[in-house]
Amino acid sequence: MSNDLFRGSVPYYSRYRVPYPEPLLTQILKRTDVSGQGRLLDLGCGTGELALRLAPSFREIIAVDPNQEMLAAAKQKADDLSIETVQWRNQSAEQFSADADSFELVTIGAAFHWMDRSTIAERVRDWLLPGKPLVVLGYTSIWSGTADWLPLVRNVIQKWLGEKRRAGSGEYPDALDPHELVLINVGYELDEIEHRHPHTWTLDELIGNLYSTSFTSPTVLGDKQPAFETDLRKTLLEYDRSGIYQEEMTFYALLAYPD
Repeated sequence: MSNDLFRGSVPYYSRYRVPYPEPLLTQILKRTDVSGQGRLLDLGCGTGELALRLAPSFREIIAVDPNQEMLAAAKQKADDLSIETVQWRNQSAEQFSADADSFELVTIGAAFHWMDRSTIAERVRDWLLPGKPLVVLGYTSIWSGTADWLPLVRNVIQKWLGEKRRAGSGEYPDALDPHELVLINVGYELDEIEHRHPHTWTLDELIGNLYSTSFTSPTVLGDKQPAFETDLRKTLLEYDRSGIYQEEMTFYALLAYPD
C-alpha cells in the first residue's frame, strides 16, 4: 500500500467514516469463538477502528499501518479510551512478520485491496492458530452503492478528476479479482456475514466522508477542492433541498479458514 494514498485525509477519516455496525462485530466474535485471552493482528489498521473496537475481546493486539498520520490518530483514540493493550506498528502488511501460531484472529478492514493479497493471505495462514480465520471486512462505497443520488456524486467526482477513479497520486486498479477468489485460490474456505445498515447523511457529513477517501482527499483535489465542493453542494441540493440523503449500506465480513 502506497504511503500517499490517504495523505491529507486523516482528520476526515477519523470523523466521517461510518463505523462498522456493532451487530456485525458481535457476530464475528461469536462465529470465530474467541477466547477473550488471545492475540489479534489487525493489518491496514488505519485510525484503529477495528483494533480498538475489538480490544476488549483480546489480551493483546498488534495493529499495523504504513501511514504515520493514521497511526498517530489511532494512538490518540487509544489514549482517549484508556486502551493500553494495542501495539502500533508503522509498517506495511507486506513488511510485517510473525511466528507461526501467533494469533487467534487476523483482521483486515477495507484495506485488503491495497495489499499484495495472495502473499498476505499465504503468510497469514502460518500466523493463525489452528482452526482460526482471517477476517476481511468491507462495505458499499460511493462507487458501489445503489442509492439513487449516488450517480450524481460520481458524476461530479469524474467531472473534476476524470473518468478513472483516483487512488492517491495514482489510479485505482480496475481489474482486481474479487477477494473471495483470491482467498479460495490460496486455499481458504469461506464463510460470510452480511449486515445491512440504513444510514442518513447530512451534506456536510457526506463531503467529509469523501475527503476521507483515497480518491477525493484534499490532497488529490488540490486547488480544485473549493470548486468541487461548491459543485457537489449545488448538485445535491438541486436533487433534494433538505440536504439529507438516505442510503442502505451493506457491511460484510469474509471469514476465511485455512483448509
